[in-house]
Parts: sequence; C-alpha cells; structure tokens
Amino acid sequence: MVFTAKKVELPTFGEKLRKAREEAGFTRQKVTQLLNIQAKYLEILEQGEIEKMPAEVYVKGFLKKYVKILGTDTDALLGEYENEIKIAQHLNKQKHQSLPRLHFRRFTVTPRFLGVIFGIIIFLLVGGYLFYQLNFLISPPRLIIFEPAGDIAIEKNTIIVKGQTEVGAKLTINGQQVYINKDGGFEQEINLNQGLNLIKIEATNRFAKSRAETKKILVK
Repeated sequence: MVFTAKKVELPTFGEKLRKAREEAGFTRQKVTQLLNIQAKYLEILEQGEIEKMPAEVYVKGFLKKYVKILGTDTDALLGEYENEIKIAQHLNKQKHQSLPRLHFRRFTVTPRFLGVIFGIIIFLLVGGYLFYQLNFLISPPRLIIFEPAGDIAIEKNTIIVKGQTEVGAKLTINGQQVYINKDGGFEQEINLNQGLNLIKIEATNRFAKSRAETKKILVK
C-alpha cells in the first residue's frame, strides 16, 4: 500500500472570523450596522489583510464588541488576532530590512605606492617637456603685427611697422633684417613709393620654420 502525504491548511484568523459570522447568521452589512464601522474594515479582516487595518487599539476594541455579537470565545479570538499581527509585523520588517553595508579594506600608503606615484609624475613631466620641444621644432615662430593693423591708404612716403615675434627668431621686412629686442618686439620705419606698396614681414626660427604676413599700403 502506498501512502501519500497531504498538505493540511489550517484556517486563518480571517477565515475563522468569517465562518463565525456566517454561522451566527449575520451578513457583513448587518455587522457594520451593529458595530457602526466601515464595511471595508470587516472585509479586510476576513481576507486576512490585518496590516491594512487602523491602529491596533481600535481593532481590539472593535473585536471585543464583535465577538460578543457572534457569541464566540473572546480570549481565543483575540489571541489568534495577536498572533496574526506578530506574523504580519515580522514579514513587513523583513521586507523593509536595509541592505548590508559594504566594508572596504583600509587604504594603506606604502613605499612602493609612493614610488609608483613619483614615477608617474616624472613620466608626465618628461612627456610634457618633450611634447613642448617637439611642438617648438615643427611649429613656425609666432608673429604679431601691431602696425599697420591692415591694408591702408596714406598720403605719407613712410610708415612705421611694429610687431612682436619669438625671442631668437630672425625677422626681415622686404628681405632686410630688422633688430628684435629682448622681448621679441620690433619697430622699423619703411620708405614707400607712390602708388601700391607691398610690405612682407617674415620671421624665421633656428629650425628654418618661418611665418610671414604681407601688408598692402597705398600712397596717394
């Protein structure tokens, strides 16, 4: 003979309350009238959703009146209610339990770590210096012309050319070398002919990289 286990489900507090009401011959509407409560609270209790009920003191007072109407054992019914409350509170506590905190190991500064940091700093400094030197080698010198600011027409036969370039660069105006001061500045008076004059200002560094600008000056 083969025996099979059957799962036996015991009635909950809400089911017992509903059964007692039905055996006493009361409808939900009749109970709510007799106890002067909202129908939703009676429905919540019978469905076992105790956590949705108002304050526990209110519910106990309501139940004491209810069991008198039903004629059941007051102490037994209140005891089952308290057990249901404890179970509901325990489940709710587990649901809202905070996540465990993550603990990280304390960071320790070691001589090896300091050596790595120092090495990275040296690498960045050397790399930055090499980049600057490489950029200096492949880039033409800086050249800024202050006067004349653009192509102009004048009535004089001379004009002052002012500007600035890199220190150490060679500067020429129309092929003639011009003196550069210690800050890279220059200033030179240029003789002009009647009509249109082209003034070419060119700066060349020691790596033969050059930059030039041409100004058009019209003498009326």
